[in-house]
Amino acid sequence: MKNKTRLLFLLCCWVIVSFSCKEDLRTNPPGAPYDLRYVSVGNAREGGQIVTAPPTVQTGGLTPKFELVDISLSDGSCLDDTYQQYVRIGESHVVDIPINPNEGYVDEYGNPLTFFASENTASNGIITIAAGHTFTAGDYYFDIKVTTQDGATKYETVFKKAFHLNVGPLLPTNLVYTPKNQNLVYGQTDSKTSAPLLPSANPDVTYELATEEDKLVIDGKTGKVSLSPNYVYTDYDTLTPVVRVVSNITGEEVLFDGKLTTIITDRPEVMPRETIYFFYPTLRTSGSYPTGGDGFTVQVIQPGVGDDIWGEIDNSSGRAFIAPPERPQQNTTQTILENQLHNGSGVTTPTTSWMVTTTQDLTPFEYGYDLSFDYYYMPHFQTYMADGRAPADMEVYISTDYTGGTIQDANGNWLNGTWTQVNDVMRCQRSEGMAGSNSAGAPWGPAFIGTPYPGNQAGADPDDRKRPELGTFYGKWVKCTYAIPVEQISTTFTVAFKIASCFEGELLNNASAMGRGGIFFFSDFHYRAVEPEN
Repeated sequence: MKNKTRLLFLLCCWVIVSFSCKEDLRTNPPGAPYDLRYVSVGNAREGGQIVTAPPTVQTGGLTPKFELVDISLSDGSCLDDTYQQYVRIGESHVVDIPINPNEGYVDEYGNPLTFFASENTASNGIITIAAGHTFTAGDYYFDIKVTTQDGATKYETVFKKAFHLNVGPLLPTNLVYTPKNQNLVYGQTDSKTSAPLLPSANPDVTYELATEEDKLVIDGKTGKVSLSPNYVYTDYDTLTPVVRVVSNITGEEVLFDGKLTTIITDRPEVMPRETIYFFYPTLRTSGSYPTGGDGFTVQVIQPGVGDDIWGEIDNSSGRAFIAPPERPQQNTTQTILENQLHNGSGVTTPTTSWMVTTTQDLTPFEYGYDLSFDYYYMPHFQTYMADGRAPADMEVYISTDYTGGTIQDANGNWLNGTWTQVNDVMRCQRSEGMAGSNSAGAPWGPAFIGTPYPGNQAGADPDDRKRPELGTFYGKWVKCTYAIPVEQISTTFTVAFKIASCFEGELLNNASAMGRGGIFFFSDFHYRAVEPEN
């Protein structure tokens, strides 16, 4: 009787389980997607890249395909399609896994297998929202469609509000008072600083003073600073308050120090403009063929026959250069670089090399500063080829999206970054200073636009670049400045210099085949940020 009871119990359990399975199959056929789950993302930031964790979904072992259907707000209203352009959902893809042929795996025809195809699902379903998106602070809900394929049968399910995204306000990373030095005049009740700028941040904030509260007050809405009613003037006073910026949305705080200097006087005074040399590398390197140095790297595409490629100076002609006044005193190892294109026997062959300066983030100076980069160089010992052309020149390029790697291949194809040549818009001045028979730098002659053609500017001009009215540039230092326009300011601004040849074969420096590559000297590359006049 006991065994019969146990058997009856097991039969009942089997019926219940069978019924449950049948019911499950009825509502969820094998392969039909169900139970999609994403981990919510909270406190993401406006404009910042957002990446979810991989989702889970039940598909009966079939590979799912994910598709964004719609995005809605907390009140149920849907966003327009412009938001979806920033959203990408990862997919699975087939990859070939190498196999050692000696391991004995063969295909259906008995041929050794060297690889097998495998499906990589690591990125499948992962939602990525690109940096620069337009999702403002708030909550968002994503409707996701999941599709599977089982032979000729296709299944799909739309999951409402499958993913929840919370976006917080973009907190400020920079606070800009323009100018930085501002005059507050005691006794003038309307004497205030300018309102600060919050580059790229959510403007819904309140301003507070974290220091100097006994002497200064700040307008919570505008950020303008003025003298406290309790302040008593005794003498010229300089204050540098710490400003606290508080998000009205989340209450988060950011402190900014050294962004404003208030100079208190009893009568109006003109404040000094600030000039910042924020990247002034020494260019220190070693040897004649370095791979780089302080503030730069070297990429050699075609070496040529010269004794130096962006190496330490060894020719005395360039050593007469006098340090410019803007060179920092701590740059005691400032180095003049040398590119020599001909060898001791007077032979010149084609050469191509890049000197790539360290990438800079210019956005801290996006507001309130005039930006530029400067450098000094000397073309020397060049002689023109039989047709009147210079064998080589130094080209200048800029990029706002270069993130590393080789710039060009041997065929001139661009490999990394988008590059623009700027020789034609550089502001240049020729050295008039001499140290004995060598060019020394200052004083500088009149400014002109466009880097000069190497050599003495005489003779035939097939490149249409010679300018006899400017005088010779044979052995003359040239001061060059590029004004960086606002639209080129980026987090990855890069300057690169290219020694480029314009001939093939070999040139001999003699009467029957003129053309000597000569030497290019280079020094004192730096960036400059100058406050505009009030």
